[in-house]
Amino acid sequence: MRWLIGLFLFISLALLGGYIFAKGYPYRLYSNWMQGKNWNKYYYIPKYKETFLKPVAIEEITPYLEDYKQLWKPFPLRNSLVPLPVRHPLFQTIPLVEFTGKNAAPQMGMIVLSPNGRELSRLYTLPTSLYQDHSQGQELFKLPFVRNRILKLSVDNVWKDIFSHEIVVKSKSMEEMIYDLYILHLRSKILPKETIRYGLMKGANQALIELESKDRDYSVELIFTQQNGSIYAYALKTERNSAESKKLRSKFLEEITFSPIDVAMGKILYTEFKQLNFARQVDQEGMLYLFSAWSQDVGNVELLREMIFYLERGRSNTRQLRELYTYSLKQYGKTFTTRKIFSESDDPNLVLQRKIEIENIEKKQQAEISKQAVNQPVELTPDEKMNLYLKKAREEGPAVKDDMTIH
Repeated sequence: MRWLIGLFLFISLALLGGYIFAKGYPYRLYSNWMQGKNWNKYYYIPKYKETFLKPVAIEEITPYLEDYKQLWKPFPLRNSLVPLPVRHPLFQTIPLVEFTGKNAAPQMGMIVLSPNGRELSRLYTLPTSLYQDHSQGQELFKLPFVRNRILKLSVDNVWKDIFSHEIVVKSKSMEEMIYDLYILHLRSKILPKETIRYGLMKGANQALIELESKDRDYSVELIFTQQNGSIYAYALKTERNSAESKKLRSKFLEEITFSPIDVAMGKILYTEFKQLNFARQVDQEGMLYLFSAWSQDVGNVELLREMIFYLERGRSNTRQLRELYTYSLKQYGKTFTTRKIFSESDDPNLVLQRKIEIENIEKKQQAEISKQAVNQPVELTPDEKMNLYLKKAREEGPAVKDDMTIH
């Protein structure tokens, strides 16, 4: 009888131990994975970082107090509506346009300078993307028990929690552990490897990601906005120790909005440009209208050519032109220059290319002048004209009766 009792106790303890092991095994896996350990074929984060566990609350944005509100105007740059200074005494603007491939739209943005030419802020607009379904990224998420729970999640709630949900490793329900693992996976996919901190701002749809900066004097941030499954983004560079630069950051963070690229809007901006007087057309104000219009239709080479034409007829537009020359040369093999203006700081390759283009223009003009000169009759002197009339009279002979006019 004793051996039966002993066997019963042994089986009971074994079952209890197995139950405890089975009950605690998912948590042990979860705990190890959250610490970046013991990956297996079901779950693996290639570039695990402890920062993936805890977002940082973004400080409240200080409103931008401006004495010259009338000197700001929102301009569309690709998919972003950006407030930019127009004839502002404290700021200069430099267009940013970077070649990304013959068949690809350029990356566009704007630099804001102080009156002495120091860079205060730099902004890049980024292409619109769709919120991706990353639920197939781990074998764990393909298991029916797990996948059914992931598919029930709202995109808006998940987006909010990517940038706000703090993952605390402690005993919790299976659903909570699955959700934590999913959020950790999404952060590893969405956050760049240079991420220092990240968090929510402006409600639940806009997030800020601070990146490592090669220049210690400046901070670099990515701003993501999720709207109806589309993700809009721009990059912002700010001078750390400049009060004016921080004010610009506040203005951009507060006021930049997003909308699809619209060619019709570009035509409206071009019409507004044509209504400016010539002095404003050849200034940075005219450039902002044309650059913004061109950003809505980057394949319109005539707009690019016209922007260069007017900037070349203004003053102190060397830096603006350099950006446009560089892009034009890479994209079209020419700079579209029409004026002999050179600076000692210019790229020698750009200078050489521009001189070649100007020389070709002058040769073409000279050929046109020569062609017109050949086709035009030779101008006669008064004596030559008189001799010609006398010669014609001798050849025609004396006038006959029928030719006479009697008064």
